[in-house]
Amino acid sequence: MAKRTCDRRGHAFALGRFLFRTPTAWEYAAAVACGSDPAAQRWLGWLPDSVVAEPMRSEALRILPGTGPAWATPDPHSVDVVAIDLLEGRCAGLVSVHSGEDGGPETGGYLAPAYRGRGLGRDLFAAGLLLAHSHLGLPRVRAGAEVGNVASGRSLEAAGMRRASGPPHYTLPNGRVSEAWWYQHDVPRPHRCPGPRAEWLAR
Repeated sequence: MAKRTCDRRGHAFALGRFLFRTPTAWEYAAAVACGSDPAAQRWLGWLPDSVVAEPMRSEALRILPGTGPAWATPDPHSVDVVAIDLLEGRCAGLVSVHSGEDGGPETGGYLAPAYRGRGLGRDLFAAGLLLAHSHLGLPRVRAGAEVGNVASGRSLEAAGMRRASGPPHYTLPNGRVSEAWWYQHDVPRPHRCPGPRAEWLAR
């Protein structure tokens, strides 16, 4: 877990109790397991093939950070960083900056069950803003939350995002259509680090 700075292979930065960095293949498996429980899927709505079922989910959550080969097949429309709990030495979630429904940059993420309800969502989404503004060079980033997902909305606002206009509905990966709240954050002088770019934006 020594890598703490960005280079051409990946992003890395610390925030609060977490180290956020481009995951190894095994860390990414742990991060997917962090969001595969039914409570998380109520809001995330992944395709069934993307959800890790038990007992594999419990096994993946025990993966030690810093292990595994390089992640060979990252999503070309998303820059993902895994949240690593430096105190407990385990993967705690994932945050990304990805291509939104309108093609513009959005951030989103989730925490493992053991990390929910502890006020850590603020750090998770603050990391998404840091990734967007200070690493990818983006002056504006948006986020969506399903109407009724009060915890997510509070975490986005605690991270510094403010309510904004947007489409009244969005479609989850599994096809479920939900009412949406939208949030936005802007900075006047973004910065780009040496880490990988958001290639879909570069095009």
